[in-house]
Amino acid sequence: MGDGRIWIGLDIGGTKTEALVVDAQMGVLSRVRASTDTADPECLLAGSIQLIHRALAQANGAVSQVGGIGIGIPGLVERETGVVRLAVNLNLTAYPLGAALTAALGIPCAVENDARIATMGVYRWLNEQQPVRHVAYVSIGTGIAAGVVLDGRLYRGAHGMAGEIGHVMVEADGQLCSCGARGCLETIVAGPAIARQYAEAAGLRAPVTAETVFQAYQADDAVAQQVMRRVSQALSRALQWLIMTYDVEKVVLGGGVTAAGAAFLDPVLAELAQMRAQSALAQEMLAAHKFVVLPTDFNAGTWGAVALAQQG
Repeated sequence: MGDGRIWIGLDIGGTKTEALVVDAQMGVLSRVRASTDTADPECLLAGSIQLIHRALAQANGAVSQVGGIGIGIPGLVERETGVVRLAVNLNLTAYPLGAALTAALGIPCAVENDARIATMGVYRWLNEQQPVRHVAYVSIGTGIAAGVVLDGRLYRGAHGMAGEIGHVMVEADGQLCSCGARGCLETIVAGPAIARQYAEAAGLRAPVTAETVFQAYQADDAVAQQVMRRVSQALSRALQWLIMTYDVEKVVLGGGVTAAGAAFLDPVLAELAQMRAQSALAQEMLAAHKFVVLPTDFNAGTWGAVALAQQG
C-alpha cells in the first residue's frame, strides 16, 4: 500500500451515508456525508456515486488512484457477490450493489453487512493501542448490532450473523420485537426500549427518549434506577454470553446509547462486578479490563469499510 493508491470506505445508513478517503499510510484525505436517498435502488446507487465523487474531489484524488471501495450496509449481504439480499429500511431486495458500483466507477467494490464492517473498524482502532486477536463489538442504539473477530479475522458464521446478540431471546413472553419474535435483548436494552420501559413504569403519555431516562437516573429518580437495573442486568448477561462463547480478549461497546456515558455504563459495569464476585471463573473471564467503550467521535463503519476495501 505504499504505491500512492487511495482507499474509500462508504458507510450507508437508513438516514445518512458517510464516505472516508484515506491514503496508503491511512491518513485521512477527506470525510463527507449526505442524506441517504432510499426512494428506490437506483436512487441509492446514484446518491452513493455522487458522494464518492464529492469525497474524491475534496481529497484532490482521481478515480484512477483508488485501489478499492468498501461498503457497509444494513441487511443481509452476500459477501462473495456483493448482493444485498434484504435491507428493509433502504428498500433493497436482492440488489447487486457491489456489481452496480463497480460497473459505474470502474473500481473494485466490496460489500458487507454494516455490523460486520463496524467490527472490522473497531478491531483496527483497538490494535492501534494494543495488539489483540479476539474481539467482540456491540453497538447499542435504536437497535443492537454485534460482530466478532477471531484470531485476527472477521468471523461471519454460516449465514453472516455470528455474534449478533440483539435478537437472542431473553424473556419468553416479553415485548414484541421488530424481528417478529418476543423478548429479544433489543426489546430491553436498545435506546427506544429504554425509553418505552420508563414511560410505561412512570405512567407517562408524553414522548420519552433514552436521554430522558439517563437524566432521571442521574437525578436519583427511582423509576429510572429500576429501569436501568433491568437494562444493565440483561446487557451484562449478554456480554457474559459473548465472552464465554467466543473467549474474546476485549468486548467493545459503542453506538448512540453509550454516548450517555456514566448514566448508561455505570450500572452495567456494576452488574459485571457483581458477576465477578460470584465465582473465580467469572472473575477471570469478566475482568474489568476486557470491557472498552468506543469514543463517540470514531466512525467504526467508515474505517471498517476502508479495511474491507484493502482486503478486496
